[in-house]
Amino acid sequence: METVGQRIKSLRRVTKTSQKDLGKYCGVSDVAVGYWEKDLNIPKGEALGKLAKYFNTSIDYILYGTEFEGTLITKMRRIPVISWVQAGHFTESKPAEIFDEATRWVETSLRIGDSSFALEVKGDSMTNPNGLPTIPEGATVVVDPDAEPVHGKIVVARLDGTNEATVKKLVIDGPQKFLVPLNPRYPNIPINGNCLIIGVVKGVQYEL
Repeated sequence: METVGQRIKSLRRVTKTSQKDLGKYCGVSDVAVGYWEKDLNIPKGEALGKLAKYFNTSIDYILYGTEFEGTLITKMRRIPVISWVQAGHFTESKPAEIFDEATRWVETSLRIGDSSFALEVKGDSMTNPNGLPTIPEGATVVVDPDAEPVHGKIVVARLDGTNEATVKKLVIDGPQKFLVPLNPRYPNIPINGNCLIIGVVKGVQYEL
C-alpha cells in the first residue's frame, strides 16, 4: 500500500519540483520535505493545505490516497511544446493547426484552458540570481492564452518588428507598462501598443 511519503514523492517527480522549491512554497525546509517522503513525519496544518494546493489535489488524497486517486488522474493532461516562432504568431493561426505539427508533448496537472501550450526557454534573461521565481534556460513553461495578463504575471509576448515570442514579467505602473526580465543584467522593455500578449505562464517544469 502506498504511503503518504510515497505519494508526495511521486507528485513531486511528476511535476518536476525540487524538495527545496516545494518546501519554500509550503513554508518548511527541504529537510522537512525529505522527512515527509521518508515517512518520518507527516505534513500538518497550513503546510498540508499548501501541499495539496501546489499539486492541484485534495488533502484527502495526500493523506489517504487510493479513494481519491481517480480525481487526481483526470486532472493530468498533455499539451504540445511549440516553437517560439509559432508562439509569436499564435493569435493569427488556428491552435489545432499549430498543435498538429508538435513533435513533443508534456503532461501537466495545472488548471488551464483548452488552447494552452508549452515552450522550451532559451537564454538566461529569466534566470533569477536571487532565487525564486526563476525560469532557467531549458525549462519548459506552460502557457495559457485564455488567462488574463495582469500586473506581476509572467507572460509570453511578441514585440512589433519581431518574429518570435519572448517570456517576461508584466509590470504595470500607472499608465506605464513594461516587460521585465527576472535577470537584472537585462534591461526592462517599455510597451505602449508595440506589444501583443500571447498568453500567461501558469507553471514551469525543469529537471535538476
